Amino acid sequence: MKTFLAPNGEYITIPDGRVTTFGLSKEQNELVKSALPAKGYELLDTDAPTDLIAISAEALIINAAALDSDSKEMIIDFYTEIGGCTDETVFWLGYPKPPRHLRAKFKCYENFEELATNLQYHLLSAHSKSKKSKDFSKKMADCLMILSLIRSHPGIKTQELVNKLEMPTRTIQRYISALQAAGEWIEYDTYKRGWRLQYGISILFGDHLK
Repeated sequence: MKTFLAPNGEYITIPDGRVTTFGLSKEQNELVKSALPAKGYELLDTDAPTDLIAISAEALIINAAALDSDSKEMIIDFYTEIGGCTDETVFWLGYPKPPRHLRAKFKCYENFEELATNLQYHLLSAHSKSKKSKDFSKKMADCLMILSLIRSHPGIKTQELVNKLEMPTRTIQRYISALQAAGEWIEYDTYKRGWRLQYGISILFGDHLK
């Protein structure tokens, strides 16, 4: 867990990860708590269906029978709208089953006992999926930052990128190679001894469409 000092002088603790449950018994929640996949994780046992959407978590365990019709519709509509583009793993227990188009995205079980037979493995898999997704998102953001700097500062040197982004030289070079492989026209200006975009055009920023 990470602790931060808030502007009001109070300390705020943020967990490294979260498993949110809805509609489970006290005993079932204790079992989930004992199977949390990593140190620094917290268990959030909520009785508010809106928390399942509003509060970020690496895994959701939902007892479908505990949802009223409006809450079920809200959750189904949310995951239908985002089309599965989410980091968390949803474990859906019991009936009613989710619509067919979401059954491939959710992990569906007849009941909690079926999930509990290998609970620690399932939660560890959810943790791994979320971590990979976050790592990929960070790498994408880093690549876009490098591309943006090259685009706005033609001839920028590798060391300047290192200083601005606080990344190792090898990482900068690897990301530039990845951008080139993705089709960005990044080239090394031997006169300025720095990086630039050929014709000043970036595909990802849509310059070729202007």
